[in-house]
Amino acid sequence: MTMSQHEQEWWHERWQQNQIGFHLPDVHPWLKKYGAEVGIHQAERVFVPLCGKTHDIGFFLSLGMEVVANELNEMAIQSLFEQLDLDPVKSPWKAGTIYQAGSLTVYVGDFFELTHGDVGSVDWVYDRAAVIALPETMRSAYAKQLMAITDKAAQCLITLDYDQNEMDGPPFSVMAEEINNHYADDFKVAVIHERDILEDEPNFKQRGLSRLNQALYLLSCEL
Repeated sequence: MTMSQHEQEWWHERWQQNQIGFHLPDVHPWLKKYGAEVGIHQAERVFVPLCGKTHDIGFFLSLGMEVVANELNEMAIQSLFEQLDLDPVKSPWKAGTIYQAGSLTVYVGDFFELTHGDVGSVDWVYDRAAVIALPETMRSAYAKQLMAITDKAAQCLITLDYDQNEMDGPPFSVMAEEINNHYADDFKVAVIHERDILEDEPNFKQRGLSRLNQALYLLSCEL
């Protein structure tokens, strides 16, 4: 599977129009608070799918991790390297451009074109805003591709669950049942923490939501 031209244009439009409700202005607070419980301190090489310009990557680098990431939109990655004050070396790959500086490597291009050879060996995956950034029609293929290119590495996953009738995504609502459908055959799926964060998110409240449940999962191979 590859992303269609329409799907790629849809993604680029979200960035061009700054419709990036999945982007946070700082490191995710749960990453710091529950990091030990999701295995962050044992991780040496992490893969971050559909990374955008997340500040979490800078946090991983500050912990001494090597980070491999992917993002379709090049403008987001230019912003990422600027905020990290890194001057990347650019090189081509079959679906776009590789940005590399220090311990950070980002593949700009279609996620579905990545191979295990591109990503290399990783011991942890961080999905903070990838699965919830994709429409339902793409999420099953995304999960299968993610497991394939990371050799089913342990995964820290953060989702949002709300009444999809009250708001159009992204970010999209992804319920626990769907996460289990995608991953329970291959991982032990554990909910580390969850709570309604609507009062902390006025923008989503203004968009009409009556609840916004955020959940933190650890997906481990200890079935």
